[in-house]
Amino acid sequence: MRKLPLLRFVPGLLLVALLSAPPIPPRRKGGGPLLPRPDLLKALFTAQKGLVTDYFWILMLNRIGSAVRPEDYLHVSDYAELVTNLDPKFRQAYLYGGITIPVYTGKGGYLNTAESTALLRKGVANVPHDQPLTFQLAYNLMFFERKYKEAADLIQEMSRWEGAPPYFAALATRLYAQSGDFDASMSLTLALRDSAEDEESRAFYEQRIQEIQQERVLRGIDEAIARYRAREGRLPDTLPALVTAGDLRMIPADPLGGEFFLGEDGRAYSNASRFRLELIHDEKDESGERILPKPRTTQAP
Repeated sequence: MRKLPLLRFVPGLLLVALLSAPPIPPRRKGGGPLLPRPDLLKALFTAQKGLVTDYFWILMLNRIGSAVRPEDYLHVSDYAELVTNLDPKFRQAYLYGGITIPVYTGKGGYLNTAESTALLRKGVANVPHDQPLTFQLAYNLMFFERKYKEAADLIQEMSRWEGAPPYFAALATRLYAQSGDFDASMSLTLALRDSAEDEESRAFYEQRIQEIQQERVLRGIDEAIARYRAREGRLPDTLPALVTAGDLRMIPADPLGGEFFLGEDGRAYSNASRFRLELIHDEKDESGERILPKPRTTQAP
């Protein structure tokens, strides 16, 4: 008699296995795995929902382990959706899926990023105040979608959580500046400077204030360069050419005491800073060394 409940459950488990086995080739329209609907599973296995969820979680891990092509990793999102629809609090499915779904294609390109971000957004909504999950969403917003202000809002929120690492607040100030929201960046930095409990932290945020001011000036010069290029069909030879052409009244002073120059990429830089106040993406040479901005040089015709 003790085995009767198990015997009753075995046919149901076999039904789940038959419904969930990923066909080769996939039979779902669009190429994804054919999976049962979560509402059907909830209706059939109300008392065993946890076990069914774990079963599809294992299938999801197997799919991750066997993935080779970008579309294989994309199909992981189908399993993650099913698992998290069965159990919206299943944080590992959000985190593992969010990390593994994107595929690097070289030269800074990625595939499947929208699906990864959508899964992480769902996770943050259902599992709030989870630092690894929230930071992974912020990472996606920073590096894949370039939504710097939204990422900054998330990281600033996390910086207030108990046990948050101190670099969160500094990263938020950088992201606000990169998004162009200099007022938010400055307000946050001033608050961090005034609340600093040691001289080293206070000095760091004093430096960041000047970096924010410098980045605001550099953005203004970039806009002048863009106006010149749109009108003349080419980059100016030097920054003083912007003054001659009337795109700038004068070359502004550098808040960090350096001199501005026109970089090879057509953007403004300062010799007082190694980089602009923004995230550094894949800026490395063949030896792996960081590529520093160089002044633009013009060749004689």
